Amino acid sequence: MKVFLLVSLSLVFLYTVSARKNWALLIAGSAGYENYRHQADICHAYQILHKAGIPDEQIVVMMYDDIAHNSENPVKGNIINKPNGPNVYPGVLKDYTGKNVNAKTFLAVLQGDKATIRELTGKDGKVIESGPEDYIFVNFADHGAPGILGMPTEPYLKARQLNTALKNMYDKKKFAKLLFYVEACESGSIFNKLLPDNINVFATTAANPTESSWGCYWDSKRNAYLGDTYSVNWMEDTDVAVLTKETIEQQYEKVKAKTNQSHVMQYGALSIDAFTLDTFFGNNQEPIRLPEKTERTIPTDQVPSELVVLKTLENRLAAAADSLERSHLEEKLNQLKQTMSHTNQLFNQIVSTVYSEVPENHLYSLVMMKHEEIEEWDCYEMAVDTLVSICPNIHLTNNDLALRKLYLLVNLCNHNPQSKVIAALETAVGVNPLCSNF
Repeated sequence: MKVFLLVSLSLVFLYTVSARKNWALLIAGSAGYENYRHQADICHAYQILHKAGIPDEQIVVMMYDDIAHNSENPVKGNIINKPNGPNVYPGVLKDYTGKNVNAKTFLAVLQGDKATIRELTGKDGKVIESGPEDYIFVNFADHGAPGILGMPTEPYLKARQLNTALKNMYDKKKFAKLLFYVEACESGSIFNKLLPDNINVFATTAANPTESSWGCYWDSKRNAYLGDTYSVNWMEDTDVAVLTKETIEQQYEKVKAKTNQSHVMQYGALSIDAFTLDTFFGNNQEPIRLPEKTERTIPTDQVPSELVVLKTLENRLAAAADSLERSHLEEKLNQLKQTMSHTNQLFNQIVSTVYSEVPENHLYSLVMMKHEEIEEWDCYEMAVDTLVSICPNIHLTNNDLALRKLYLLVNLCNHNPQSKVIAALETAVGVNPLCSNF
């Protein structure tokens, strides 16, 4: 009887292992050469999962794909994620590129919604066709704001949308476990008090709900920041890890210790961190070794995400020898500084209009000094949607400074009627140069 029982249990175990599949969804939610690092992160992530044994038909990659052959890239067809690192672009899947990288497509792919993909793209596209025994890994790299993840074009991805999708997937038995890594400013706000701890989803984020994530690895040849601190830390750890031995918790602690400019956070079903990396990244037991000539490095030249474009132009200007190039860069830098100035003015105008009876010297401590958690979600989302609608020149998905200023709308909505906040926003937009030039 004992022998029969052992044989039966073994057969059940073997069936479970063979029936289980690994799926991965990787997305760089930005476009433009100045955002080089996001696509570099995602290309690197693909190489890790591909080498670790997840079949390409079970990996979906979404990226604008305008970096490798960009006119500003001096090494065509080449993307690296660390100084002197290997080219992580060859072989990368291009399941969704260009305008098809957007929030609606992402949510449809994640939930395995082929009909919506066909409606959005006009063709059949790859989706996560996972089942109740399967394990899913999602990696998102882009800009962020309170309750928002950016996309190359509007609309942005809203936190409540994403968490609703995850809950729906759990209810429909779309996975056994799901692991989510997010690289973005204020990325903790995507899951904080939104992600339940009982739907088998575990998320880690590059930053807490109120702070920037950081770019790193300035490359003077490519004139770009090659990576993001949190992302390169988890991937460089994975590159040299024995996937069947290192746990998600061990990786989390390493990344948390090395990501020293922001607070790496964790949310959801924390018990999942006891699983080894191969559970989500692939079951090849060989470590993903880098070429011998590339050594593991510590992220350098770190800069807050919202200042990456500014710092990039300053670095290029400092190195420019040609007078025409210097003149061109100075013009671009002045334009950027003007946009940043108008962005600051706009949010200051919104605050001062809401609190028109409060002395200006008191507004900073009243509203601007604190980063509150989102309490009035409907008001906040309406305010952001209204801003994008009536001031398209703010280019919210590409204006990381504007994204970092959205905490002011959170604060205003938490303490004022929605109608008052929207009215103030409309008034401020009407007199701001950035918006009135549209």
